[in-house]
Amino acid sequence: MRLLTTRLALLVAILALPATSAYADPAVPAEASNNQNVFIMGGPFSKDFFGDTIAFWDNRYEDNFFGGVGYQYFFYNHPRGLKFGVEAGAGLRLGQRASAEVWAGGVARVNFDIGDITIAPALTAGISVVTDLIGAEAERAAEAGYSSLPVLFYLGPEVSLSHKAMPNLELLARVQHRSGGFGTIAPVDGSNAAVVGLRYKF
Repeated sequence: MRLLTTRLALLVAILALPATSAYADPAVPAEASNNQNVFIMGGPFSKDFFGDTIAFWDNRYEDNFFGGVGYQYFFYNHPRGLKFGVEAGAGLRLGQRASAEVWAGGVARVNFDIGDITIAPALTAGISVVTDLIGAEAERAAEAGYSSLPVLFYLGPEVSLSHKAMPNLELLARVQHRSGGFGTIAPVDGSNAAVVGLRYKF
């Protein structure tokens, strides 16, 4: 048992060395210096639930469309690519009826370099406010006994891609999701839009 504990402690120490050196290194990569960004995105709403919408190639889409803009500010940048910040955005939900949406929340992001390509998974979580319900969201709310649900939780899982030749520009794909948070606000999955967009970092 003591030998196993010693080996585990040694393994943890070895794995911690790169992170320790990264904290000690005052040099910050170019990605970490881009503390702010603006982005534009748009895409159709899905008839399916949140988990299904992530598989965007196998969705049943509505005639409703989301288009929006957003802003992010990162207040923590780890030299190894992990970033924490805040996000705010506004958009329009158009189709069967018109609705506006604003959202705000915290965002976490991490970068992986594969050659000249940077892949950055990210997750935004917060609150969404809309002026009206639309599509499947309105149907689900009615089934749960709600005529209006202006405030729901916001979740925006995302993957973005950039190239070292143009590091300040990113292509992104995201699910624009509103829900009651497993019944915390309401037992409603809400709306799910599969969106793509463009981000400029500065």
